[in-house]
Amino acid sequence: MIIRCLLLCLTLLSVTSLAHAAPRQLTLFSDASLIEVEITAKRGVAEFSFPAPVKEATLRVRPLDSSYSIGRVDLLPFKTSDKLQKELDSLTEQKHRLEDRLKALDTREGIFAAAAKSQSSKAPRKTKTNPDPMTSVRQGTDFAIAQLEAVFTARRRAEQDLKRVEGRLAGLQKTAVGGPTVRVSVTPATSRIRVAALLKDGGWTPRYDIRIQGNGTALLALAADTSTLPDGYTISVTPAAVSAGQPTQTYPFSTAGSAHLANWQLPTEKEQVTASPIPGFSITIKNNSALPLAAGKATIYYSGEYLGTTYFSGLAAGASTTVTGPK
Repeated sequence: MIIRCLLLCLTLLSVTSLAHAAPRQLTLFSDASLIEVEITAKRGVAEFSFPAPVKEATLRVRPLDSSYSIGRVDLLPFKTSDKLQKELDSLTEQKHRLEDRLKALDTREGIFAAAAKSQSSKAPRKTKTNPDPMTSVRQGTDFAIAQLEAVFTARRRAEQDLKRVEGRLAGLQKTAVGGPTVRVSVTPATSRIRVAALLKDGGWTPRYDIRIQGNGTALLALAADTSTLPDGYTISVTPAAVSAGQPTQTYPFSTAGSAHLANWQLPTEKEQVTASPIPGFSITIKNNSALPLAAGKATIYYSGEYLGTTYFSGLAAGASTTVTGPK
């Protein structure tokens, strides 16, 4: 009985958690990215920080129940935390000091290199104050070379330190770039709202798999590629542009980093394929579909064998193009 009660409680808790989970969706259009998030207000205020800058005049805020009311909406600019900014300033100063040190070491190297050359080119001359000129020349040359070795060691250490500082600085600078925060006053105090906006940079780029069949046709598959994506979002892709409005069909973005959008069986001409020992290909493809094919990266296969990648320049409906590679 106790076990049943515990299971019932766990079930109720999981259902409650799902009910109050805040779904986060990112839809990749061909020319933009739409972010949509559901938020629950606390004490009459709902806040959400966008993961990246958003396009002006694209913010929308909607109550998720007809009894909810939206009051004031503020879009606050992104601000780096004081702690992070302090570390960024410290690393930037370290970088500048190391760069100055490398410049100084370059100067020292020039001085001691010239001194070593001068010592080695001196004509030995015996005097009362210098009864053994060869020893003096050798000592002067050895001293200059020892100083050069010290300069080389110091430069190597400074370059290693600079590389570490630049790597740390680059990593922190990525975290220091974010989007604005939207702050919404609502009633009642625990209202749920939906926030949506277009990201300033986003969308997807075409990636093609071209599989040469060897029978006068090629199977061309279109997939979506994109750059870095925010964590914690359900991501989908639509072939349409954002100007087309709400997409009628979307495709899930796979963990492999692409979304399959379409296939075409296209006629080919002038197939020239070398599979080994050095792969190469040249093939003319005709777009007999009713849709234009945008430019993008293409991967070529022949009889299932990978032959390399190349740039696909795009193809209008009814037109032909020659694809060569690998590149």
